Amino acid sequence: MLNVALCSYGMSGKVFHAPLIAAESQLYLHTILQRSSDSALEDYPYVKIAKSFEEILANPEIDLVVVNTPNEYHYPMTKAALLADKHVVTEKPFTLSLNEGEELINLALQQQKILAVFHNKRLETDHLTVQKILNEGVLGRIVEIEWHYDRYRNVVTHKAWKEDNLPGAGTWFDLGVHMLDSMLTLLGKPQAVSADMRSLRRVDGSTDYFNVYFHYPDMRVLLRSNTFVSEKGATVSLHGDKGSFLKFGQDVQEQQLVKGVRPYLPGWADHGEDNFGILHTQLENGSNRDKVKSERGCYEKFYRNIADAIEGKDTLRFPARQALLAVEMLLAAEESSRLQKTISL
Repeated sequence: MLNVALCSYGMSGKVFHAPLIAAESQLYLHTILQRSSDSALEDYPYVKIAKSFEEILANPEIDLVVVNTPNEYHYPMTKAALLADKHVVTEKPFTLSLNEGEELINLALQQQKILAVFHNKRLETDHLTVQKILNEGVLGRIVEIEWHYDRYRNVVTHKAWKEDNLPGAGTWFDLGVHMLDSMLTLLGKPQAVSADMRSLRRVDGSTDYFNVYFHYPDMRVLLRSNTFVSEKGATVSLHGDKGSFLKFGQDVQEQQLVKGVRPYLPGWADHGEDNFGILHTQLENGSNRDKVKSERGCYEKFYRNIADAIEGKDTLRFPARQALLAVEMLLAAEESSRLQKTISL
């Protein structure tokens, strides 16, 4: 069994990482870093509480370190963990610069350690359902795909690393990276990007609105997020020369984890009737419009793959190299918005 250390017990640690690590039989949640509290013991009374990151690095019992800290700490903490001979899972976005990412990838190869990035949205119903539709080819030649991550949020939180106008802050790095990962995983690298980004809630705030077009040879992909959307439409739309597919509803796994529902328990990842798709295909003698059942999410597969990859039983499916391409797209889109011009990739 592999011992895991979690570097933070905020929202990502409490809701995502700790429950998913605890649910994986090949992993043992060994240590949680809490500098000024030991609240994690209420949920996991058996864990050790570390008061410094150095304690984790110095502990030879720890095999895997999860760097789930604010974006600016991803690079230095991941580097330190690799140098301490640990395998590492880093939160998204992987790094804030391409040079940092390249350095970490090379270091992981040198240390012969697994370096993965927590792109969990790839294991949600939106991604999995779109993947199925694309693989089936029912829409013919795809000409346009549109991903939305809309919500209504008119308040500014206290989280400066998410809300202030700082490198890596805002919804483009926080939410856009999820859509980017889906796009790149399913479609590969685009040729160019045209982006428009704004701060709607305050003039000097971080990005909370983006409209980003990626150019493929015969297709356009729109990634869009708006902080002032009270009535949501389709989360993903696909249009091809033989029809359209619209996906509605949100994945339930995050909501379930918040409520204490865990992987492998009854009802896990069972979404409601509001989570469905509409497939409208064009036929020679008319058209056909069907309601399509959404694919079931599977967050549990993330840490299963991490454990299997460390043990040499499977290929790592969430590699840092793939995540660094998403960082490249994040930075290119920001530059496109700043210059108000299309940028080749």
